[in-house]
Amino acid sequence: MKRLTVFFIIGLIISSCSVNNKEIIILKTLDQFERQEENERLGVDILNYMFPVFLQQEFPDFTQNDLKNITWQYFIRESDKQVSFRLILSNEVLSQKDKITDFFEKTVDEQVERQVQDREIFDKAVKLTEQSLEQLDNGEFDEFWSNSGSLMQNMTTKEDFFATITDRKKINTIGGDRVYHSKQYYNKMPNSEKKDFYVVNLTFEKDKNMMEQITFQLEDGELKIAGYTNRLPN
Repeated sequence: MKRLTVFFIIGLIISSCSVNNKEIIILKTLDQFERQEENERLGVDILNYMFPVFLQQEFPDFTQNDLKNITWQYFIRESDKQVSFRLILSNEVLSQKDKITDFFEKTVDEQVERQVQDREIFDKAVKLTEQSLEQLDNGEFDEFWSNSGSLMQNMTTKEDFFATITDRKKINTIGGDRVYHSKQYYNKMPNSEKKDFYVVNLTFEKDKNMMEQITFQLEDGELKIAGYTNRLPN
């Protein structure tokens, strides 16, 4: 599962500057929602999009060192709490600034549009995630599986899938209550020809490094479970 890292920064906003082989580019001001809290949440949602995966697909010649020189953040200006999403490029990747910026601008614009346009779908996905994880906790595997979609059912059997879903009591004991973390839309996923995926991530009150994620695919207008994964303590 992807590792999720949140950069939460408050300070003086810099529109675009270049210092010591580093350039900071403001890609978008996040003011799509009336409430400040929702715009901040949108920043977290976009921040946790799987940029590394799709960067590697878009630029297969990039080395790991190149990828380390690309950083993305959501940023809150101290003076008026304005939320922005920004890109930081360093060293060698600065020579490819235009195409990297184009990739991020296109991706961020699509994500913002989907987060606003599909707000009701996302709300439903969050509720279904909470419901589905509660079913796993209670051992209601048939109920969980009944909302799985064709993608998941073609990849595994119910018996094989639930053989991997173990230690549910341990998860809650160690982590405590679940806490909503973020959500993303993906037009496509790696190694799949399917489209329209909605991902919901939850962390835990006692251990924010723990994570559970459910991926839904929109099938005939209905959200169907396409995958489940978690990140737990060793």
